[in-house]
Amino acid sequence: MTNLIIKATPLKSFQRGFTLIQIMAILGLLGVVLTVATSAYLKHQSTHYIKEALAEAGQARQAVLQNVKSNTDESPKNWAKGYTPKFGENHSWSVSVDPSSAAVVVTVWSLKQPATLIWFPLKVTQSKAESQTSLVRQVNEGGLDWLCVVREADIPDESQIYGPLSAGISRPGFSEEWLTPDCR
Repeated sequence: MTNLIIKATPLKSFQRGFTLIQIMAILGLLGVVLTVATSAYLKHQSTHYIKEALAEAGQARQAVLQNVKSNTDESPKNWAKGYTPKFGENHSWSVSVDPSSAAVVVTVWSLKQPATLIWFPLKVTQSKAESQTSLVRQVNEGGLDWLCVVREADIPDESQIYGPLSAGISRPGFSEEWLTPDCR
């Protein structure tokens, strides 16, 4: 009889873990997802800061309105009286009133670049056609006309406003996509 020798062949062991290529693909995909999520979060945070700053600008405009109504002699005065400059969380925005021109200055730091918007109270009412040119918008609050200025070229001349703009005030430069409906 022939001896049958049966060799025991070991069973193939199952592969455990991931290959290097699989790990690199997962890390690459995770990097893309995190990049998109971070970008969306920063945009959302900037939008929140802008809305917060523009809401505070409304409070500053009310303080200026009270000063204008109480000014009967048309003499130069401190138009910032009764309003303290405000700053947002982590100094993400600031709102102040220019004491010489009564302008409300809103500055927002978005992605490390400051953007400034200025609300000018007008002594003389502009016509609607004149106020709708370029990026300048006019709104009436409490009987006082306000001009929303987002570009330096649109700053009104001194005969239309309550005084010259102070030298230390940042010049306007604001993205139209961030504006509220009353400034569009």
